[in-house]
Amino acid sequence: MKILLSVLALVMVAGTAQAERMVMKNPERVPAGAKVIHDFTIGGNRYVAVDVPSFSALAMDVTTEGGFQDVQIELPVTEEVGSDSDSATAWHVEAMKYSELSSQADGRGITVAILDTGVDYTHSALKNRMWVNNGEIPNNGIDDDGNGFIDDVNGFDFESDDSDPMDNQAHGTHCAGTVAAEVDAASLGQGSAPGAKIMAVRIIGNERKGFLTDAVAGIKYAADNGAKIMSNSWRVYKSWTPFDPSEENVKMLKDAIAYAGEKGAIFLAAAGNETRNIDTHSDLMYPGGFEGLSNLVVVAASDKSGAPASFTNYGKQHVMIAAPGVNIYSTVPGNRWSNMSGTSMATPLAAGIMARALSAGMSMDQAIAGIRDTSTRTDIWAEKVSSQGIIQPWEYLSSGH
Repeated sequence: MKILLSVLALVMVAGTAQAERMVMKNPERVPAGAKVIHDFTIGGNRYVAVDVPSFSALAMDVTTEGGFQDVQIELPVTEEVGSDSDSATAWHVEAMKYSELSSQADGRGITVAILDTGVDYTHSALKNRMWVNNGEIPNNGIDDDGNGFIDDVNGFDFESDDSDPMDNQAHGTHCAGTVAAEVDAASLGQGSAPGAKIMAVRIIGNERKGFLTDAVAGIKYAADNGAKIMSNSWRVYKSWTPFDPSEENVKMLKDAIAYAGEKGAIFLAAAGNETRNIDTHSDLMYPGGFEGLSNLVVVAASDKSGAPASFTNYGKQHVMIAAPGVNIYSTVPGNRWSNMSGTSMATPLAAGIMARALSAGMSMDQAIAGIRDTSTRTDIWAEKVSSQGIIQPWEYLSSGH
């Protein structure tokens, strides 16, 4: 049975010709003329993502070689962006009791990958928190460390296929700051794990969209280069396309998340902002809708009162925890700070807290069980998330799970 996934993105190439992204699984050959975008192995299978002219003999050749259409991923579209002066206070910092958390278990030694629109790595509150690939000599055009990526000093841009994961949309920078930003004196805004390092993995481009193979390649890169926490705010619904691609799209993504788990990485995914019960809704959503992945943590958003945010998705079978996600004050490009709302904000906040747990010596399994077991249980959350409540960092990090 095939699963419907996403709108097939078309890009303009060679003047007026249109191209489509296709994926070849274990190809015996890559047809001449196909532009290779990604080439990676996940779950024992080799995948080659290529751009080919639409409805062409070359596209048919790729299909004959086991090709299937790549699908589009997106960031949630219902997030609210506040101005710099709009409620410029980081209420979540006090609510989560950051000041009471151990300064030793602050995320130090843990790399958190932000798979998003990129990160403004020049931001004054982030530049000292960026992961640095010490095996790479910047801007020399050589893959010094032999990891398959040239000049990947702070991460990599899989959407544009280059070594500069700079954010030109703000979303990824906001997520990065929610994890590890140095304190803002005016608002007291700061990251939930100020000792962690941020790996910028750009998989979302213009119009807040990207391709699934960009995400899978980014997941593999982050896992292979030492990230132990991955924060993911993007998603894909099965209803987003009139096409009916192979279930291989879903398998490829699930295998990538499992691969990250094998490398000891926790994969956090936003529950989404469509006010849906993803347990029962017919429109399946990934990665939050996956089952059977021991390293997957799906995050819903709470508001300042502790209630479910008006937009948050939920579902006790799939969504594990809730975290603050309304008017979260964090970094945006250009040395600025701003409010954003969404499960996109709740996810990196929880990611930072889990980075603290790993830096305190918890194993991956202990960190996942602990954040679920120490959440505050309330009636309003009882049927919405499996933890039955909102994360409690102090109790979590004191639990010794």
